[in-house]
Amino acid sequence: MGRGRRRRRQDWYTRDLDNAEFMLRVTRWFASRWSRHDFDVGSVLLDYTRRLTAAGRNDDALAALDEAIAIGRRHVHAKPLRYAPNLAAALLMKAHLLAELGHVDEALSSAEGAVAIYRTLVPGDQVRFEPILFAALTSVGFWRHQRGEFETALPSFEEAAGLGRRLPPERVADRAMALNNFGAVLQELGRSSDAVGPLEEAVAIRRRLAAEDAARYEADLVASLRNLEQTFSELGRYVEAVTVVDEIAALSRRSGAPAEEEPDAV
Repeated sequence: MGRGRRRRRQDWYTRDLDNAEFMLRVTRWFASRWSRHDFDVGSVLLDYTRRLTAAGRNDDALAALDEAIAIGRRHVHAKPLRYAPNLAAALLMKAHLLAELGHVDEALSSAEGAVAIYRTLVPGDQVRFEPILFAALTSVGFWRHQRGEFETALPSFEEAAGLGRRLPPERVADRAMALNNFGAVLQELGRSSDAVGPLEEAVAIRRRLAAEDAARYEADLVASLRNLEQTFSELGRYVEAVTVVDEIAALSRRSGAPAEEEPDAV
């Protein structure tokens, strides 16, 4: 990126943050006089956090999220429908930022707090909150898997796989990801018989997606096929394993790109 372009982008971030900080000051002024505006402060802080993160000001973003979380916790018991969604969003945003900074233990704690809230919100508005719960569970499972905690990762991946079946049709790739994650962890735990079903379903979906857009989905298909081949081999189903190996070889020759076998994250 050229120096001039970098400078223009930095100027845009500066103006954007100046506007956000002005809005935050105004909203805090209202909240200092009328407590009902605490909700508005929390909402503005979430937007402010996104802008701080985009500008690389991660410490300031974490401080803004902590303030938003404190506001939510102060009011959520009295007004759960009003404050719970923003509280859950702040906890999940904090989890992802902490994970990016390498603080996975703290990220897990924050994400699990968000998951608990989203579970309570789903019955009231499934369309709005279930996809967010799906994403949060996938992240929790991924971080636990990353730490080698396969047993504790499994329930999150299993729940996400169930929710993935109810995602809208345009998110079929996420459904396949969830099924692949669930099957892969089952296989890692030695439950190969249980792993076959979700892995075969993931492969079937990813075959269709790769047929439509090979550049985007073929690597994912190869990853699922590798998980399925290992599972067949562990079950002694060697003929089926060899068939899968042949398919992987054909796809790998065509794409020239190795696939990752670790569970995905949303």
